[in-house]
Amino acid sequence: MLNVETRFEVPRIVDALKARGHGTLCFYGAPGTGKTALAEHIARALERPLIIKQASDLMSKYVGETEQNMAAMFREAEAEKAVLLLDEADSFLQDRRGAQRTYEVTEVNEMLQGMERFNGIFVCTTNLLDRIDQAALRRFTFKIKFLPLTAAQRERMFTAEALAGDATLLTPELCTRLARLEQLCPGDFAAVKRQVDILAAEFSAVEFMDQLEAEHRIKPEVREARQMGFLQ
Repeated sequence: MLNVETRFEVPRIVDALKARGHGTLCFYGAPGTGKTALAEHIARALERPLIIKQASDLMSKYVGETEQNMAAMFREAEAEKAVLLLDEADSFLQDRRGAQRTYEVTEVNEMLQGMERFNGIFVCTTNLLDRIDQAALRRFTFKIKFLPLTAAQRERMFTAEALAGDATLLTPELCTRLARLEQLCPGDFAAVKRQVDILAAEFSAVEFMDQLEAEHRIKPEVREARQMGFLQ
């Protein structure tokens, strides 16, 4: 259920990482499109543990401690022979030309050096590719763009998650409503499934669709499009 843009097919990339044992990847795109899920798949395929770090895990208010945390992150991943995933990587790889403080440049430099030294598989995820430093972009072996689900994927996922796999229950009305949700992502289905679990309830197909539409409405891209349409 991934919809990605990449010069090389994902299975070919996974095979290459398995053969080489090292590589750097940049996953970029909207939240919920499957970036973390693909990192988990790569770790399973390579039979390696996955270490996930958030920007908040590394940031420190003390001078020099953020850089120390970065170095420790790479050491931990190398010691455990783990696939390393850094979420919100743009926090540490932002374009140095726009840096306002010395420590911002120092942090980017430390991250770049860590990437160079790391003899493993390093995955960075970001929603803000345009903020990434050009030197960092050149260091990524593979750059993969994650997009919302296609129309066919939306129907398949709705059938699996809301209709217990019975495609005969996917009515024309449901298909029409799904077709309007052009920014729908796997993460939106996961959000509705969490509601089902917490409420300990069984959603009908229509109720499931109602919640998907609610998740879709609050997306920034959808809100902005509605505002532009209003202005026009």
